[in-house]
Amino acid sequence: MHKRATKQETELRVAHAAELVAEGQAYSSITSLVAAKYGISRRRARQITSSAYLLLKNDIEEGDLNRPEMTAKLLCTLETAMYRAMREKQYSAVASNAKVLMKLIGLEAKIKS
Repeated sequence: MHKRATKQETELRVAHAAELVAEGQAYSSITSLVAAKYGISRRRARQITSSAYLLLKNDIEEGDLNRPEMTAKLLCTLETAMYRAMREKQYSAVASNAKVLMKLIGLEAKIKS
């Protein structure tokens, strides 16, 4: 039976995942790296990766950042990640990054409820 991570351990894991996000790693790559490094399930690693994205999102929203500059940086990072993923035939990573890119530039599909 695995012991549960403490709040501090979880925060460190989220911070590590956030660093990977900031480096431009793909969501699926971060999930795999976090699962392997901490010996946790992919499901838990996905939760940590999602928390990392939220952490960065909140930091950006609370900070006084130049939005056009940040958007341009994110676009470049996503395009680079997609290019590298295509070269390595990591098509799920390409799709994940394309989805984020489409949301960022406003091309996401509008779903009617």
